[in-house]
Amino acid sequence: MKKYELASAVSFDNCSAFESLLTFYTGAEKAHECTVKLLEKYGSFSTVLSENEDELCRVGNINKNTATLIKLVAYLNSRRVTERFETGKEYSELDLRELIGALFLGSTVETVYLILFDDKDKLISWEYMGEGTVGKSDVYPRKLLECAVKKKAKKIVLAHNHPKGNVTPSTDDVMTTGRLFNIFSSVGVRLSAHYIVADGKVGRIEADMLYNPDFKG
Repeated sequence: MKKYELASAVSFDNCSAFESLLTFYTGAEKAHECTVKLLEKYGSFSTVLSENEDELCRVGNINKNTATLIKLVAYLNSRRVTERFETGKEYSELDLRELIGALFLGSTVETVYLILFDDKDKLISWEYMGEGTVGKSDVYPRKLLECAVKKKAKKIVLAHNHPKGNVTPSTDDVMTTGRLFNIFSSVGVRLSAHYIVADGKVGRIEADMLYNPDFKG
């Protein structure tokens, strides 16, 4: 088994629907032109939705109102998915990937989430942990641990994004995952996986495959 796997995240890849939304501000002809130019520049709608408004305004005929609408599309599409998830229920791996993809849809900065489960693998909650990389300091490990203990979680998954980056885990991602696995294991919490989101895809590091009782990070 590989230490990480890839899968598609939630996306907004319906050109007709996207153009229809832009039509409200630009008219049909300009909406089509904007859609084509956005895809030429960014390659996918997932990347478009993760761009900030100032950069979107540099593309074609997109003005501030249109850029704001695009970001609203990201927010609404994210909420459409996350609102389907209820606490106290068990979800499949496919469901979990969909939730994680939705959490980061439209995000323009590196962000960290912790998703928590009870001893029966039922969802407790997902928690926003802040911006930045999970391995940049001891602040995140401590904050993550405090959250897991407070919520009485028995299993957790970690997730963060690589805005405009590659979904492939970095060396730091892998090292941090191993370190966190040991930290959580010491208090009886299992870190089952570390997910990375980028360009409409979700990568997964299998945390338990990195277990090493002597690993210091």
